[in-house]
Amino acid sequence: MATPRSWFTPALRRRTAWAVAACALLPWMLGEFVKGFYTPGLSADPERTQLLIDYLVIGSVLFGLSMVATWLVGCWVVAVMKGPTRHGDPFPGDTPR
Repeated sequence: MATPRSWFTPALRRRTAWAVAACALLPWMLGEFVKGFYTPGLSADPERTQLLIDYLVIGSVLFGLSMVATWLVGCWVVAVMKGPTRHGDPFPGDTPR
């Protein structure tokens, strides 16, 4: 009899949490760092440049989250294709004579 197991294991949960956090926080932190260089007096149009950086950050976050979602769909497909663990009769060559 097959034992039901969840495909969303604790290790996969941890990796997913780290991946989602990295996809959300790294572009935001990098965007905030880069926006610090575009201040009034140093660039011709700092508001427009900062808005462009915000759009790039939003796009990067959405792209990263879509890649994490694609990865999770792939993990689910692999788990479904493997199926439940079944312990049947051993292969005839594996038994001692």
